[in-house]
Amino acid sequence: MMRGLGLVLALLIGAMTVRAQEVSPELRDLIEQRIVVIAEQLGDESDLDLSSLADQLTDRLGDPINLNRTDAEELGSLHLLTDIQINAILAHIQRFGKFISIYELQAVDGLDLATMELLRSFVTISGEGSSRTSLKEMLANGKSEVLLRTQINIEQRKGFIGGGDPFNQPYTDPNGKPLPDTDDPQVMDSLRANSKVYLGSPWKAYARYRFKYRRNLDFGITAEKDEGEEFFKGSQKQGFDFYSAHLFLRDIGPFKAVAIGDYQAQFGQGLVFASGLSFARKSAYTMNISRNAPGLSPYASVNENQFLRGAGVTMDIGKHLEGTAFISKKKYDANVQADTSSTGFDTDQATFSSFLEDGYHRTYNELAKKDALEEFIYGGHLRYKGNGWDLGATAAQVNFDNTLLKSTTYPYNQYEFQGNVNTTYGLNWNVVHRSLTWFGEGARSSNGGLAGMTGVLVALDKRLSLAMLYRDLQRDFHGLYSTAFAESSNPWNERGLYTGIELRPSRRWVFNAYFDQFAFPWLRYQTNGLSNGYEALGQLTWTPSRGVQMYVKARTQVKPRNTNESVTGVLPLVDTRQNNYRFNASYRVSPGVTLRTRIESVDYARDDSPTDHGFLIYQDIIHRPKRGKLEFTGRIALFSTDSYDARIYAFESDIPGVFSLPPIYGRGMRWYAMLRWSVARNIDLWARYGITMFTDREVISSGLQEISGDHRSDLKMELRLKF
Repeated sequence: MMRGLGLVLALLIGAMTVRAQEVSPELRDLIEQRIVVIAEQLGDESDLDLSSLADQLTDRLGDPINLNRTDAEELGSLHLLTDIQINAILAHIQRFGKFISIYELQAVDGLDLATMELLRSFVTISGEGSSRTSLKEMLANGKSEVLLRTQINIEQRKGFIGGGDPFNQPYTDPNGKPLPDTDDPQVMDSLRANSKVYLGSPWKAYARYRFKYRRNLDFGITAEKDEGEEFFKGSQKQGFDFYSAHLFLRDIGPFKAVAIGDYQAQFGQGLVFASGLSFARKSAYTMNISRNAPGLSPYASVNENQFLRGAGVTMDIGKHLEGTAFISKKKYDANVQADTSSTGFDTDQATFSSFLEDGYHRTYNELAKKDALEEFIYGGHLRYKGNGWDLGATAAQVNFDNTLLKSTTYPYNQYEFQGNVNTTYGLNWNVVHRSLTWFGEGARSSNGGLAGMTGVLVALDKRLSLAMLYRDLQRDFHGLYSTAFAESSNPWNERGLYTGIELRPSRRWVFNAYFDQFAFPWLRYQTNGLSNGYEALGQLTWTPSRGVQMYVKARTQVKPRNTNESVTGVLPLVDTRQNNYRFNASYRVSPGVTLRTRIESVDYARDDSPTDHGFLIYQDIIHRPKRGKLEFTGRIALFSTDSYDARIYAFESDIPGVFSLPPIYGRGMRWYAMLRWSVARNIDLWARYGITMFTDREVISSGLQEISGDHRSDLKMELRLKF
């Protein structure tokens, strides 16, 4: 993830909700404004689980950083500041001495009003350094938290017709013809394989227990059941479909970090190894392109595949050298095929063509793919920290008990990873000199494929900053756990140059812009040829006071795609162009009430085809009194788009641990309302209801998720206990 606000998209909403009592309404408004900017850069990846990120700033609310006893690494862990801003804070201390007051941050170049308002809640001023705490004291003074959550899509999906019991449904053959009833076990197995219904109820359930002492001790158990999955019966006699547990320690004896159970490991710029999600991508925060990976971190999310399960440790080896070792072994969902006779692949193992990462086990077909693959990973990282620079080396090997074999019928798969073992290794660096930061990473996979990226961040003036990043990710580079800055979701088969600027004529005005040009040296999905494109963005933000912020933004993107015309042979490439325009305003009308207004339009055109248009307007109201037991958040939105290509993403406020960024397309209206009730000092209850009403359709979605009707709605409830 990027050094600055890239992580803030999901993570700060966790800080906003999980410790709501300690955070002022003003701070929470500023947090949400920043979440929106980064969250909407996810686009088609908006369905990914983000809840594993939500606790990092929550930890810092109870254990703020002492500005007089900190360094660049610790400030970077906040994910609120760019490298340029971090360097400016440290340079201020070096020049003028230790901070006397938190308000002295106003004298630091490059800090705007919104950033200072955010930062002051996560830092403190003290002349004393923190001492290490004993494990006995952590256990005695730690805090426990229990979260219980349930949610349901209210309208009945096609897969739930019949109450979710497949044996009450007529089974069909692949042609849709009903099959007769039978007691033959082999025939019953065939019936189950062709089942057209979900096995479980439409309710989704989640439970979590977590014990924490500041950032030093973190223990938790998480369990989840998705909609349509059985619960304490049938295929899920053990209860929940997914269980996760972790124990994480920081600064214990000689160890900087110890991870046991489920955890994440991220190093360098993410080219060699970085499990979990990455937010080192383009956004309106144009300086946030450098990724200061946290190394080991606890995992408490519910994505059933994107994590490590085993153990990891980080410790100081010398005065300037630290080392990390990690190991992981877990099951992975995949469509494994036992018969390899027709694959043409020289192997005694079974093969699989893709990983399945949605975590759904609702039908017999989905259950057959559950935990079908075993994954074994081990690796390590060495980091040398000098005066103003550091150098890291990372190596990791990924092993599967079956062989990945992608179809070469599609030419774009020619250079994709095939096999059951892959090793990646490389070097990363970060150099700081006055107002300049130089960073980068180079990586190599075991087949000889190379990938590299390097960038600079420089404050040309206290009002003007520049960022540049060049990447060359070869088409045969295999990074199964690579999540670096790139145009595409997979960091290979790409070359590009990113240039961004940030202009601050005053603390109230900020102008951000970037231009990114990229090329793809080999074919891609829906692109049957070598191609190149570009993306440009400009945003002007005005913050006249602590309670008001407005911005206008324009973005254009040009990418080649296959023509959609009916032609024989190789499809020719044509340019697709997308233009987005947005006006957004957030204004606090009273100490406890904030309003937000957005107007957005999008134009999408493929070659000479007619342009598809999209339009969205919404109004939010947020009532968060400084005193009182009830809070309310609501939205009403009107939208109209000509096609899915002209879809618009709009971040929605949600209950803690759930993140909503649905693609909006079609014509209709959407509204939601969320209520938080502080029942007692350590008991909170949330309820959220949302509905989308379409005017252009009578059937929503398709397959087993199909809804007969013109509207869909959902209900979510959550209870939190702290003790």
